[in-house]
Amino acid sequence: MATGCRSWPEERSSSWVRVLFLCLCWLLLLVLPAHGQGRDQPLTDLKFQAQAPQRVFTLREAVDVALTNFPSIQAARFKLKAAQSDITLAKTAYLPNLNLDVQEMRNSQNLIARTIMPAVSGLDVIPIQSGQESHSSSMRSIFGNNMGANFSWLLYDFGQRGANVDVARAETKLARANLRLTQLDVAYAASDTYLTAVEAKETIRAAQATLDRMQAAAITVKTLVDKGLRPGVDAARADFDVSQAKIGLIKANRSTKLARVDLAERLGIASADVDIVSQPLVRGPKQPLLFGAVDLNTHPLALLRQSSVQTWAAKVHLLDRTWYPHLWLDSAFWGAGSGAKGQSPPIARGIIPQAANYMAGLSLSFPVMDIFAIKARKKSAFNTERAEKANLDLAIQILEQKDARARVLLSENKRIAEETPRMVQAARENEIKILERYQQGLTNMVAVAEAERILAEAEVEDAIAQVEVWRSVLALGYVQGDLKPFLSLVAAAEGSTK
Repeated sequence: MATGCRSWPEERSSSWVRVLFLCLCWLLLLVLPAHGQGRDQPLTDLKFQAQAPQRVFTLREAVDVALTNFPSIQAARFKLKAAQSDITLAKTAYLPNLNLDVQEMRNSQNLIARTIMPAVSGLDVIPIQSGQESHSSSMRSIFGNNMGANFSWLLYDFGQRGANVDVARAETKLARANLRLTQLDVAYAASDTYLTAVEAKETIRAAQATLDRMQAAAITVKTLVDKGLRPGVDAARADFDVSQAKIGLIKANRSTKLARVDLAERLGIASADVDIVSQPLVRGPKQPLLFGAVDLNTHPLALLRQSSVQTWAAKVHLLDRTWYPHLWLDSAFWGAGSGAKGQSPPIARGIIPQAANYMAGLSLSFPVMDIFAIKARKKSAFNTERAEKANLDLAIQILEQKDARARVLLSENKRIAEETPRMVQAARENEIKILERYQQGLTNMVAVAEAERILAEAEVEDAIAQVEVWRSVLALGYVQGDLKPFLSLVAAAEGSTK
């Protein structure tokens, strides 16, 4: 065999290397162009995929869901429960104190005469010893014990504990008023957002009708252009108007989807894909709207401000009852034992007490110098109470202004809603006549497009005007602090007795 010849296994191995090298080159040729042209490639149309099936709500169902799920209501409800617990906590101050202490130890008996200074650090590092002084030091130890019970009771405090309970009750009333206002705000926000979604959905209907009419008009225009009865520029203008109508429809769809997203957030289910039932609300309420005079002092906002005033008044009263003596009943019973041999023989080598004592008496405590701090705190609380009274007056002013505005809006929006159907009818007749004139060659394509634009605006204006009547009723119900009349009208429109 020649020296330069390779064996068969070597030739087979080199052929596999060549094949692998060619495969790698082929892969690089595929990957590198795609990587270099990546920014020129069109993006895939990624459509939104709902995480859960779409849920359709009526307005009343939406309000019920919001009142159940919205986090701010849960927070207000738990704050109310916490305030109610504070009442129980304040009442526990009437209970007496009973302390039990049991000590078992083994200690040495090396005692000398000395003085123990108060611990600066606040820690009792050096235990207190008692007994006879020893003359030597020894590490021998004996058993010792201390057992006792202390019973003390504040007999009379001139009403301070009762004032504390009154403060807790006032804060509970404040928390309850806050819950009511939060529920009203959440129900109003859900209803208002629902009506916004209804307006957006009706805008889609108007935009779709406009697109259908423009496409039909474009077919007519192109037919006339093909027959030579109209200039070719009219066909281009028709295509422009169709595209413009499509863009309007896309924008209406965008607004509707955003409104549905906002509605889901107002319902406390922001991750859900929700839809609405708009048909019952495309016309104003059919039942008569009866809203008489109402006492705005019963509005949840006014009640919240009143509760805040009462809370600070209760705190002022508490401070009034603070600078008074406290009469205590103090009593104690204790026993001690030691294994040391003395006058009293030890019991069980000092494990069980061998001597007992008791004490009972009255004590009077009076923080004399606290009067300066109490006066400063009382002045602060009194001024805060006056500030809350001013906030109450401001809240009433705002409610009166909103009540007047809501009544004006309701009256005028009803008049507008009664007029817009006639405007739509007139715009529709104008569009028909313009199309007839165009087919007869008496006008141009610009007039046709203008007629379609006027009709589209009239349809949108009519849809919004009808919903605005509902919005005015909602606003008036919110100002009066009760959405039940509004929801009753909605139930009648939706054909529900819920």
